[in-house]
Amino acid sequence: MKNFLAILVLALTVFSCQTAKDEFSIKGTIAGVETGKVYLQKIVDGRPQSIDTADIVDGKFAFTGKMELPDIRILRLNEQDYFAQLFLDNAKIKVVANKDSLRATKITGSPSQDIFQVYLTELEKLNKQVQDLQQKYQTAMQSGNADEAKRAEIDYKAMIEDMKVFTKNFVKEHNSSVVAAYITLVQLVNEIESSELDSIVAKFPAEISASEYVVKLKEIADAMKTTAVGAVAPDFTMNDPAGNPVTLSSLRGKVVLIDFWASWCAPCRQENPNVVKLYQKYNSKGFEIIGVSLDRTKEEWVQAIKDDQLSWVHVSDLQFWQNTAARLYSVNAIPQTYLLDAEGKIIAKGLRSEQLAAKLGELFPE
Repeated sequence: MKNFLAILVLALTVFSCQTAKDEFSIKGTIAGVETGKVYLQKIVDGRPQSIDTADIVDGKFAFTGKMELPDIRILRLNEQDYFAQLFLDNAKIKVVANKDSLRATKITGSPSQDIFQVYLTELEKLNKQVQDLQQKYQTAMQSGNADEAKRAEIDYKAMIEDMKVFTKNFVKEHNSSVVAAYITLVQLVNEIESSELDSIVAKFPAEISASEYVVKLKEIADAMKTTAVGAVAPDFTMNDPAGNPVTLSSLRGKVVLIDFWASWCAPCRQENPNVVKLYQKYNSKGFEIIGVSLDRTKEEWVQAIKDDQLSWVHVSDLQFWQNTAARLYSVNAIPQTYLLDAEGKIIAKGLRSEQLAAKLGELFPE
């Protein structure tokens, strides 16, 4: 949940339930900027790609065009400074920005953006409560107040559940909009079972069934059945840092943790010390880890392995979110883990920290 908002800000393509018939117009102002260019971008394979450019004249810029379906777009000043993300509907959209506070840009006129903003606003409030409880827990631990720390931990877990419930309810209430499909994709797919995902997808109306995110959710729902607890883990082969191929099934006979991570993933790096301790404790008893990195460069990948002292098996094809194994397992957020028994069957997934420690304790009793 810590990277919840980050993941939403780094949105890919989002469609709404409306069929586009008219044209869109974006009229914007940037206080403090007289001339320059504004770039209209979309995210392609996780990276921004410019699709249109507008000149800034006396602090004003404009775009016009037509959307077959609403989509998320990014605005950048002089192709460098990100200053807005918006759901681009075929509507009259107004953008008001200030050079000294670009992240405070105001966007009005997009129906899809309005829905999404309602969600983000409430989520920010809940996220603030989570952060406060984290701080409360840390303060109690530092002062040696075990009882207060325990209460904060209980409240923290309850708040995390509240956030999940809020998200599920929001999706149900707005299931006629593809914004709900997008939120399901980036927020819920790693938190729910395939049966619940099937139920959510089934409630999306025909008007949005062709949207990229609904299509993706259907693919994930099918894939989740192949990676459900009890299923044999789908096999894959990928190179280690030395260029040697490693096949998942070659690790049969051991309890194996498939750990999807990346050097650029802060929550992954924060979790690594916990995993190192567990590996040191149980490796000699038959526990192995295969780390699947979603890195883009070998240098960053190898340096992170060295810095975090990760002494287990590592593989990557350096394809970022297009990583072959990640796509096979429908991984849309990291860290993500799958725990396999000695026969290669999935016995748990999504385990981290205390949950992973407890499960390994069951599998390798003292």
